[in-house]
Amino acid sequence: LKFNFKNGGTNHRVHSLGIKPNTMIVGADVTHPGRDADETCPSLAGTVATYEESHAHYLASARMQKKNEHIEQLSDMMFEHLQAYYTKRKKVWPDHILFYRDGVSESQYGMVKTDELPEIKAAIERVRQTAPGRNYMPKITLVVVGKRHHSRFYPANKPEDSRSLCAGHVMDTNVVIPHAFNFYLQSHDSALGTAKPAHYVVIVDESGYGGGKLQEVTNDLCSLGSRSMNTLSVCTPARYADLLCNRLRVYMKPVMDGKLDIPEINAVNSYQRNRDIWGIGRNTGNNNPWHENVKDVMFYL
Repeated sequence: LKFNFKNGGTNHRVHSLGIKPNTMIVGADVTHPGRDADETCPSLAGTVATYEESHAHYLASARMQKKNEHIEQLSDMMFEHLQAYYTKRKKVWPDHILFYRDGVSESQYGMVKTDELPEIKAAIERVRQTAPGRNYMPKITLVVVGKRHHSRFYPANKPEDSRSLCAGHVMDTNVVIPHAFNFYLQSHDSALGTAKPAHYVVIVDESGYGGGKLQEVTNDLCSLGSRSMNTLSVCTPARYADLLCNRLRVYMKPVMDGKLDIPEINAVNSYQRNRDIWGIGRNTGNNNPWHENVKDVMFYL
């Protein structure tokens, strides 16, 4: 299944996805070095984005940054995705951006709205500057995906039954955050144990999906994973961003093994320039650590 995706194929698709026309779906995540890593070891940010109508294939972008959860170069990464969308779709810019942000705790929802949302809009402004005279302003829907919680749901008519609810169950009342657009979605079924729902918190919804429609779209996106024919526990863009970050950690293996000595002064730049790690500059101006030949391949699966 993965090999087919890596070669540009599609295993399955959802025929009535319900997404707004001409939409680019984005997933984003940040991974941090472990406790045993060097103190100068930076965090790694990864984003993935669609470019075709089936929303099955996601191109990747990655950056190094200082140790924090905020994606510092999100503007550059989003501009890279917008350009790829424009090229792949034969000179058409997306009218809507559906952005799923993974790896954010409840205390950082404000950071996503005040720091990262302006970064997305800054990338859009760069597009407007490259296309003079065009009033380009796509609508953004930004959703935070939460996985680290202890909420579980069981059938109300059989409280003694330990089996999970059916896949596709949504809980948007009573146990959710008050005065906020959020919901729990149990998109998968668990043969053994209790299925764990994902918590989706909507930061902004300029596209106007509303509660029921966005829940339906998010649930459908959980069915588009490349590794299995079953539904995922989180939506595909968030899962792919997580897989990309796992792949990015491989680039830091020489540091984690103690085989490289990086100076503490301007450590992030030193990591980026090191040919054994990130190697910016060797790929004809590409800011990503992978080779130019695989930039259109889902190699991170």
